[in-house]
Amino acid sequence: MSKLSYYLDCRTQRSDGTSALKLMVNSKAGNIMVSTGIYLTPQQWSPQGKIIVKHPNRVQLNSHITNLLCQAEDALMKARAANGRALTREEMKQVIFPLYKEDYVNYTSVRTVFERTIEDPLLKKRTHELYSCTLSKIESFIGHNADKLRFEEITVGWLEKFDKWLAPSCPSANARAIHMRNLRKVFNSAIDDDITSNYPFRKFRIKKEATRKRSLTVEQIRSLMTMELKPYQKRYVDTFILMFYLLGINAVDLLTATPNLVINGRLDYTRSKTKRPYSVKIEPEAQEIIDRYKGRSHLLSFCDNGRKYKNYLKRMNICLKKLIPGCSSYYARHSCATIAAEIDIPLDTIANMLGHTDTSRRVTLVYVDFNLAKVDEANRRVIDYVLGKGKYRKNKVKSK
Repeated sequence: MSKLSYYLDCRTQRSDGTSALKLMVNSKAGNIMVSTGIYLTPQQWSPQGKIIVKHPNRVQLNSHITNLLCQAEDALMKARAANGRALTREEMKQVIFPLYKEDYVNYTSVRTVFERTIEDPLLKKRTHELYSCTLSKIESFIGHNADKLRFEEITVGWLEKFDKWLAPSCPSANARAIHMRNLRKVFNSAIDDDITSNYPFRKFRIKKEATRKRSLTVEQIRSLMTMELKPYQKRYVDTFILMFYLLGINAVDLLTATPNLVINGRLDYTRSKTKRPYSVKIEPEAQEIIDRYKGRSHLLSFCDNGRKYKNYLKRMNICLKKLIPGCSSYYARHSCATIAAEIDIPLDTIANMLGHTDTSRRVTLVYVDFNLAKVDEANRRVIDYVLGKGKYRKNKVKSK
């Protein structure tokens, strides 16, 4: 009968002081040792308990080697039963070696670490989607046996080829940078888990480019308000103008807002991206649009009856781009800030309008009544300026 146990082979050490953890199979036919692919320092292995200790990922690794041991014992018993006799040393190798090699490759592959990252419950839904997209891109780039890709195989040259391969589908350097940062994050996780010590990002520079300004001029906003539109176009333009009137509120926050968020003439909501509270005064022009498209379960009717805001937003952006080339829903936020600066509203007030308050000065809404008053006045000035009420242009809002 074979006896299986783990052994830290300290006869040879790597440059970082770690040695290979091996499975020892003792039998009358001879002994064999199989590397698990896990490397530990002597302080991280308990010879008595046969467990990994003082390792940042010890719980996961112990579970892994325990499962492997059970699989190895089961595989040997089945092979012996099938042969009707004790196995030779070579036959045991044929049973054990493929099992350990393939399982550890799967455990430490780039795909597996990506999947563990994607499954993190603390990640936002959009972040999950981005990591999944990056993994899909990598697998399309690799093609055959993509699930076996190891971190040691990814070099500076590999990253350069991957970046070049991405270019046709991601012509923007910033779009490709998202995938590269996601891959770098997974590399850091693999290093933290002692899966690899390879780190090609030390010599690979993630390229990025300055984001072009995404704002409309006053004349362009006025043209949107006055141009002849089809009913469906009018609906999308009104949504864009409402976003502008509400201090450039993000589309997701507006389209998913519910009627109960309107309190005392203000829209009080938590921004989905930053999880920070916002309070925006609903000016008469904004209220008129809200009343026109009043919803039941939502502030606006566009997402009632289970409709997804993403579908509406996609159609809206297609429409806006046809009316003004390059325009999208996000232009409302940039335009609000740009026009505020154009009429000499102080930068600290603009920062408050956009919710970019210095983290050292963040306080709850209970204590920011003065700042809210300044923001309300600034928003009124921006709206009046766009609507042609120029008397507000020279009345500057003083910063404290």
